[in-house]
Amino acid sequence: MTLDLSRHRILVTGGSRGIGAATVRLLAGLGARVAFTYLRREDEALRLQAELTDQGRTVLAIRADQRRREDAQVAVATVEAAWGGLDAFVGNAGIWAATPAELEDESVLLDILETNVTGLFRWHAEVIPALKRAGGGNLVLLSSTAGQRGESGHGAYAASKGAVISLVKSLAPELGPHGIRVNAVAPGWVDTDMSASALRADTAQRARIAANFPLGRRHHRRSAQRQRRHRPLRLEEGLIFRDPPQPWRSSQAVSREWKS
Repeated sequence: MTLDLSRHRILVTGGSRGIGAATVRLLAGLGARVAFTYLRREDEALRLQAELTDQGRTVLAIRADQRRREDAQVAVATVEAAWGGLDAFVGNAGIWAATPAELEDESVLLDILETNVTGLFRWHAEVIPALKRAGGGNLVLLSSTAGQRGESGHGAYAASKGAVISLVKSLAPELGPHGIRVNAVAPGWVDTDMSASALRADTAQRARIAANFPLGRRHHRRSAQRQRRHRPLRLEEGLIFRDPPQPWRSSQAVSREWKS
């Protein structure tokens, strides 16, 4: 059964490229009105907005910084002013960088935590009141399998994504009485610009990464041929936006991992 999200007003952070852009396309294709944020890639954001608008979809690009609560306030206010409310939030924006155990550059650690953890707190603090005003809704926060199994050389990133899972498990019982479901999606390796330095490296590096995939497939978001052969990441598989609401579908971390 195909989901119908025509009654949903959704805000996605970090939606101009990678998993975020794929999510925006997916949700808009299912009929939702989708606002997405971007920070530096304005050209890509405007191209995505134009692409979906030409297809008859309702999409809004908003420039915002994941680290700034003021930007979250503006984004939420923009969505409510445009569409009369907010029904769901996908917290996708984040960064990935190496932090070796010796931690030679502490600024990288602080940047990862400020963006992936503290920034997420600031955004959901502004989103939750909007969901309450709408009578309930959905919070979907992007974690990673690194937050479940760790990632050598990327301890700060893994820790930040583990924190997202703990946050989901904390928010779900707190917000459940308000009709708000909270879940995490934890993708494995996906071939995007963010992971290109690792996934598009030499054959030996790719083989080391591939050895960690239990299903033996890495997902490539761009290739239509590969997407026909291997299912793309689909947020609705976690029943995140399904109607009627299913209150037991909360506090879950849905994991997906592919290798071609």
